[in-house]
Amino acid sequence: MSNILEYQKLDIELNKLKKSNLNSAEKNNMNKLKGYIVDAHDKGMNLENNAKSLLEDYENLKNQYNINFKKVQNLISKDLNQIKLDEIDELLSTINALSSELFLLERNINIIITKIKNSLKDFEITKNNIIKARTKYNEFKNSYEKGLKDIEPKIKMIESKMKELEKTIEPNLLSKYKSIKADKIFPVYVSFDNGHCSGCRVEIPTARVNKLKQEGTIVCEQCHRIIYLK
Repeated sequence: MSNILEYQKLDIELNKLKKSNLNSAEKNNMNKLKGYIVDAHDKGMNLENNAKSLLEDYENLKNQYNINFKKVQNLISKDLNQIKLDEIDELLSTINALSSELFLLERNINIIITKIKNSLKDFEITKNNIIKARTKYNEFKNSYEKGLKDIEPKIKMIESKMKELEKTIEPNLLSKYKSIKADKIFPVYVSFDNGHCSGCRVEIPTARVNKLKQEGTIVCEQCHRIIYLK
């Protein structure tokens, strides 16, 4: 029993070391920045696609504007002396309609130009923010990797001790320990504490206490840890 408890003690220490590294401020900041960079990259792609779409709309409107402008120029350049009186009203009506359409096209072109400028401005801001975030990410990554290097020798030392201890533990006992731990139950072994399981604090019935005293260990019916007598 002493060997498996010593093994668990080392396992707990190993777990704390690994968790301290995984839950470090650097790791948390890296995860936050990674999420931000991914989101910012997606936003940048959307802004770029939006700018392309706006440029296409701009070109289409510009082409339509030029076509209508030429039509108006052609109509204005006609010699009125060559046009019949009953055709003048129709000509003026056509010119007015085309002029109104030109005004609307010009307004829409200006709106699109403003949208393109804003989209490009947002894209530039997003791009700069990504660059800053990546710089910060690399700083946290370097700090995190330094911390990992600092504790790595200790992790290896504990793992080495555990490997040596495994040779002294009965195989079925070790297998059971690893199986319970694999079910996210940890620590596996907990002491009997004044009539209670020290793992979950449930009270142990008298009959099971007697069994514990006879056999040395029982499985807690509440948390499924192995209870042992100190």
